[in-house]
Amino acid sequence: MNNRNRYSLILVLVIIAALFSATFISSFAVSQEEGDVSQGTKAVTQEEYDAAQKAAKEAKAATEAKRKEAKEAAKKAAKAVANFEDAEKQLEKLSGEIETKKIEISNTEAKIETKESEIEVKQGEIEAKKSEMEEKEKEIEDQNTALNDRLVAMYKSGNAGMADVILNSESVEDLLSNVGMVHRILESDEKLLKKLQKDYKVLKKFKKELEEQHAVLEGEQMALEEEQMVLEDQQIGLEAKEAETEELKKKYKEEADKMHAMQAQKEAEAAEMAADALRKQQEAESMIVSAGGKIDMAPGEYAWPTQSNWELSDKYGWRICPFHGKEFHNGLDIVLTSGTNGSPVYAIADGYITSASWYGGYGNCIQYAVGNGYSVLCGHLSGYNCKEGQYVTKGSVIGYIGSTGASTGPHLHFTVFQEGDTINPLSLY
Repeated sequence: MNNRNRYSLILVLVIIAALFSATFISSFAVSQEEGDVSQGTKAVTQEEYDAAQKAAKEAKAATEAKRKEAKEAAKKAAKAVANFEDAEKQLEKLSGEIETKKIEISNTEAKIETKESEIEVKQGEIEAKKSEMEEKEKEIEDQNTALNDRLVAMYKSGNAGMADVILNSESVEDLLSNVGMVHRILESDEKLLKKLQKDYKVLKKFKKELEEQHAVLEGEQMALEEEQMVLEDQQIGLEAKEAETEELKKKYKEEADKMHAMQAQKEAEAAEMAADALRKQQEAESMIVSAGGKIDMAPGEYAWPTQSNWELSDKYGWRICPFHGKEFHNGLDIVLTSGTNGSPVYAIADGYITSASWYGGYGNCIQYAVGNGYSVLCGHLSGYNCKEGQYVTKGSVIGYIGSTGASTGPHLHFTVFQEGDTINPLSLY
């Protein structure tokens, strides 16, 4: 074999070896790649993540709705309990007032009895005075009759009567004595009559005073009886009100028991839904992990959503809003010392964008889930650098600060949710 043929043979063998080697290497690489895929985590499609995130959001929304129902039931229960307690206080007050009225009525009855006793005593005194006056009247009448009879007899006898007195006198001394006796009898009769008349006048005056006192006592008794009637009417009214309040108390207790039962039921349902929402949230978070993201972050590991020259124009908590008056501000309002408008907004952690669109008063708004049950809302943006369903990494630019929606000037509204409830974003830093 000449050299030329030998070289041709060697060249053919080299080409065959090269082809065989390339085929072997290619086959080994494909096999290795298939092994990696079969042993690694299955790739998550956007549709799968969107479905998982949607299920988690729906479960959270259902949980929040149930929690809201439980809160409403709790409010109604609290109101019913408050009404029940008010009714109890009202009953206690009414019971006190009724007892007071009963005491007043009892005191009035005692006063009436006292007045009746006083009237009875006065009536006895009046009757006694009447008897005395009748006796005096008889004495006066008898004395007056006797005096009149003597005067009539003396008038009829004229001087004969006096002559008999003179003729029957045995001596001058006897005469003077007999004449004087006649005069003294007449004077005594006259004095006695005057005294009887004076006594009668005194008795008549005293009787009048007793009758006046009797009339006063009867008037006082009548007033006390009227007062007693008023008190008894008031007592009847209070007892009716007490019965009505007792019914209200019973009604409020039934309402409170019903609302407490409803609250317990709603809370149990909410707890069940919360568990389901947590499971679905964990499924969504596992997708973040599958995409290479980190969800187990401690406070201090989260990125700040703006450049470092920031300051707060409004804090988390109660405030006076220029649009709504007094309200609870559910986030932070962040401005920069310079260049606020159009400045970039950064993702605070790895996550998936759940919404990037106009959102009512928040204007252009981005919402994204970052794991650990946390989700973030950034509002009033001038523009977006992401879209719904996109996976973003910590510190990446997702949008730009603006003044869209209900805003008085360029700033970033920054809200953090934990399991659907807002928290102070500063608690993450």
